[in-house]
Amino acid sequence: MPVIERLDAVRSLVDCGHGVVATLFADARVEIDRASLDDIAGFAETTATAARLVEAGTLDPGSGLGRIVLTPDFHRGAAMPVGTVAETRGFVIPRAAGSDIGCGMSLAVLDIEADEIAALGRPLEAALRHAFFEGGRDIRLDAATREAVLVGGLAGLSASARETGLFDRLGAAGLARAAARCHGGGRIAGARVGDVLSEWLRPGGRDGVTRDGFLGTVGGGNHFVEIQRVETIVDRRAAWDWGVRPGRAAVMVHSGSLGLGKAVALAHLDRALALWPAGEKRPANGILPLALTAEGGGPGGDYLADMAAAANFAIVNRLAMSLMVAETLSRLVGRAIGWHLVHDLPHNLVWGQGHRALHRKGACPALYDAADPVFPDGHPVIVPGSMGTASWLLRGLGSAESLESAPHGAGRVLSRNAGRAAPEDPRPIRVVGKIDLERSRRDVAAEAARALSEEAPRVYKDIGPVVDTVADAGIAARVARLAPLLTVKG
Repeated sequence: MPVIERLDAVRSLVDCGHGVVATLFADARVEIDRASLDDIAGFAETTATAARLVEAGTLDPGSGLGRIVLTPDFHRGAAMPVGTVAETRGFVIPRAAGSDIGCGMSLAVLDIEADEIAALGRPLEAALRHAFFEGGRDIRLDAATREAVLVGGLAGLSASARETGLFDRLGAAGLARAAARCHGGGRIAGARVGDVLSEWLRPGGRDGVTRDGFLGTVGGGNHFVEIQRVETIVDRRAAWDWGVRPGRAAVMVHSGSLGLGKAVALAHLDRALALWPAGEKRPANGILPLALTAEGGGPGGDYLADMAAAANFAIVNRLAMSLMVAETLSRLVGRAIGWHLVHDLPHNLVWGQGHRALHRKGACPALYDAADPVFPDGHPVIVPGSMGTASWLLRGLGSAESLESAPHGAGRVLSRNAGRAAPEDPRPIRVVGKIDLERSRRDVAAEAARALSEEAPRVYKDIGPVVDTVADAGIAARVARLAPLLTVKG
């Protein structure tokens, strides 16, 4: 069991063994699962693995783990816990980002009051169900546009001359404005389209154009699209600069790269297995590093290129779903609803720079650059709570101590199975899913309700102590509190 030494009200050191000490940000009210601490101790074994691979000549001398940071939403996850940020030298760890590569959050504000949306009732639910689950979206793509999305993200999409349906509402200028408000300018650099993702580039249809059935998909698990009310403004300057106004409606999206990310993860796991030195015992934690050269190449560089392509798809996917909400509302109220992106940022990704890499799993960038022309007061940080509790919009403070990283949410306290077994949550939630629970067969509705209980508010930590920790540690500052109105779940 790792040894924990509390430094102050919000910081602790976690001795993980193997000479690895992690910094945990969590005040005394934040629940920390002891099993997750055991998992981070298992992850620290990567130090020993790297040393063996250096000796075998697979990794360059000096390769190894660097600093590790644990955010307040720290909880169990495959390979390394969710809420972990880890530096490496000389290699990347594909399993650290997991199969949902590029998973992240976006937030947009709408030119409509939240009260007007709240009054729409069941017609809104039916319209959203049609848009998200019954083929109601209109996204037209050809092979060239698909490749542009994978290589260039929003920048690639805006460069396409082909009509795309949903995205045409913004036009090239609107897409460029949205891209400027995204992490990395709306694209993860270094992407390429290799064999792993080439299948998505083969649309059929007349003139090679199809109405895509993949983009605009929520996904499963804890992914969601939520319509929210801007409830409280804390930092009026930042809120004003970002277009956030009290009482307005907002759209928060949490999703990733769907099957594309999974394909990349599995392909590079297979490659890591194939490259493992003959006769060398595989690590107990299942982590197989891929070598990263000083120039950012090698097997690790190949992974980063495929990873970037999947992450670029994820950026466009979140934009699509945010626009789908705006389009649905526009049709219902009979006027065009203005849409303004506040920010989009990933929290499952590996950032490579030469032979170094920064792995964030369930942890988002919390950057600050006074010279940034778009976000001079700090980049937006989006921290969701749950379907029945508030979410927070923060601004990053560029904390070197936290590796410029913040939590990506409140963090789970119950597993999915435990969530199904727990007593019913009394907090009212309004959810749109694939089926209408009130009009479905009783047994079908009951199973859908049980599945929904895996993501009920009770399975998550209290968002308050998580955000308090982040603010008190100087990682990010509060800007606005948002309350849920309605959640779309896959």
